[in-house]
Amino acid sequence: IMQGCNMKCTFCIVPYTRGGERGRPIADIVEEVRRLADRGVKEVTLLGQIVNLYGRHEFPAVDGKSPFVQLLEAVHEVPGIQRIRFTSPHPIGYKKDLIEAFTYLPKLAEHVHLPVQSGSNAILKKMHRPYTAEKFEELIERIRAAREGIAVTTDVIVGFPGETDEHYLETRAMFERLKFDNAFIFRYSKRRGTPAAEMEEAIQVPERVKEERNQDLLKLTNSFIYPRYEALVGSDVEVLCEGPSKTNEAKLTGRTRTNKIVIFDGNPARMTGQIFDVHIESTHGFTLYGQAAGVE
Repeated sequence: IMQGCNMKCTFCIVPYTRGGERGRPIADIVEEVRRLADRGVKEVTLLGQIVNLYGRHEFPAVDGKSPFVQLLEAVHEVPGIQRIRFTSPHPIGYKKDLIEAFTYLPKLAEHVHLPVQSGSNAILKKMHRPYTAEKFEELIERIRAAREGIAVTTDVIVGFPGETDEHYLETRAMFERLKFDNAFIFRYSKRRGTPAAEMEEAIQVPERVKEERNQDLLKLTNSFIYPRYEALVGSDVEVLCEGPSKTNEAKLTGRTRTNKIVIFDGNPARMTGQIFDVHIESTHGFTLYGQAAGVE
């Protein structure tokens, strides 16, 4: 729905390779969604580098609603579409109108991916991320309050230039408090042409320390993710079947509304593209296994 980015985070090359933000008109996007729905598509994902800031320089707010929320409402009205996702948003684009959208747009899937990048205010400032850790935590609380059972996932970078043990422990403490549903944990690596790559060598974090922090945060994150998967054993979850599993073509795969992967038996010709319940019988890693309920 848009290209480019104006944020210029110091670790990111996108603004220099893709230019400034440019959004497509709402009517064009909705027409594309209608064509997809006519072909049987039931789920769409709205894509943008800072997707929830879509159209902020080109299109006006209407009745206190940002262009992005206007777009969500318009896509929500398309017959046949049953799930709407978007990625990747930026914390500063999560205004009151977007959080409220989760209270009255049931097609919005119960999954928010919101990159935090660091739990340290000092590192967030070096990254040129214009929010504080405290504001981020408050934002997550408001999102979770808007929709029961919503899953929140994040991205984080460990070992950013200048990150001390104390800075890392601030990130770790944030993770202990927020208990994300999943997290993509990256070790900082230089990207030529970015401001962070030009930061003085004296504050670059050794690779050994990056790896230690990566593994520590991964272990912590898994400690509260796995029990959530185990809690789903014995329950029924709504799944959109995507077709044969990439790792076992004899099985089918799909995703829940909270974006969890489910593996099950079934007929790919009949079930691909359909939405139905799957009874969860077991879990391994970040994958659920079960049997489709009442579908042949």
